[in-house]
Amino acid sequence: MKIFIRLFIFLLIAAGLAYGYIWYKNKQAIDDVFSQIRMLTSASYDTTFVSLDGKSVTQGIKFTFPGTSTEATIEEFQIGTGSLIESFKLVRSMETRMLSDAPSSMSLKIKNFKFPLSMDLHSDASFAKEPDFLTKMQMAGCSNKQSIGISDLNKMGYSQISLDFDTGVSFDQHINQAKFTTYANAQDYGSFQIDFLLDNFSQNSFSSKLKNITLTLNNDGYVNRLNEFCADLVGISKDQYQQRHLNYLKHVLYNESIYLSDEFFTQYSDYLTNPRSIKLSTYPDNSMDPAQLWSMSPQLMVSSLNMIITINDHEIRQLFGARPNPEDLPPLDEPVKVVDDSIETIQGLTLQETAPSELGKYINYQAYFDYRGNSYKGIIESVEGSIARINTQVSIGNNLQMPFKISEIRNLRIRREFEGN
Repeated sequence: MKIFIRLFIFLLIAAGLAYGYIWYKNKQAIDDVFSQIRMLTSASYDTTFVSLDGKSVTQGIKFTFPGTSTEATIEEFQIGTGSLIESFKLVRSMETRMLSDAPSSMSLKIKNFKFPLSMDLHSDASFAKEPDFLTKMQMAGCSNKQSIGISDLNKMGYSQISLDFDTGVSFDQHINQAKFTTYANAQDYGSFQIDFLLDNFSQNSFSSKLKNITLTLNNDGYVNRLNEFCADLVGISKDQYQQRHLNYLKHVLYNESIYLSDEFFTQYSDYLTNPRSIKLSTYPDNSMDPAQLWSMSPQLMVSSLNMIITINDHEIRQLFGARPNPEDLPPLDEPVKVVDDSIETIQGLTLQETAPSELGKYINYQAYFDYRGNSYKGIIESVEGSIARINTQVSIGNNLQMPFKISEIRNLRIRREFEGN
């Protein structure tokens, strides 16, 4: 019995020493971070500690956005692994720089991140940028607006942002997969959740491949206020603006050579009347480098990702439709240039003759070519020196990555964005 008592006491002492070590390292790290922040702007916190499940917890954070007088507060900031043992391993791996000893999961949580929507934020250049494609879709028909600024949010009735944020990553070393999950909820705006699943994942390399992405957007008032704001801006009723937005959206998509089905527009029209949720799920035929996703054109992204869209819990069974004739597009009350070409396209990607020397410009694009007397088609994976590696279809449903000498490739055609003369 005594040996068990001694063992129990020993474990308590070991756990206490580990907790004390982690607590000291946490306090040291937090103080260092705030010292760096104070070199740019004012910042403070009330307390920091390590919870019993191994998370670093910092409460009562206050800071001022650099270059402004706007103060932000964070009720609580958490980061950790979920257990004292895993946190101890994490601290040791950071000290020894042996990332192979890193924990199998980590999470970060921000509770009640709050700041006012003041005009000095609007003047900060970091808040201004060119609209992306999704923003252009959202703002279609909203007068000449291309984005929503701080002053616009104020007019929509928003005076501050109160945000909860939660993100985590877990690793499965047995199958070399990693899952990243991010959730954010802004009061009176809405919430979003995005999940990434990566194949061939290694904490010591960057050779991961994207397996799928799921994005869920839940509306908590923002879409309703945006539609009312745009309707007032144009000078029409909210119901009239919803139809106007649909008409302009069809032109925006057409000019990007993206042709969606009648089923999509029917469900999206219902969403404008009662906006609840939109969910996008993607399942690429071939896992791709995640970095390639951000540099893709809208056409290539749509072509490469097998998208499933669910609107207000209704899954769109047929997402894409036929290319409409320009004269069949809905009339607009403002002139919009319509791009017209008679080239046969697949969601904006046109099969075009291409010089083999340009193969490196079209990674992840579909290629058709002749090689040593045989015809091939496949996805361009990489180009290194004189060799192009192409994920080639060898039979229906079967693909094989094969090396091809670029100098021996003939009659190369690549399905890519159309470039007129």
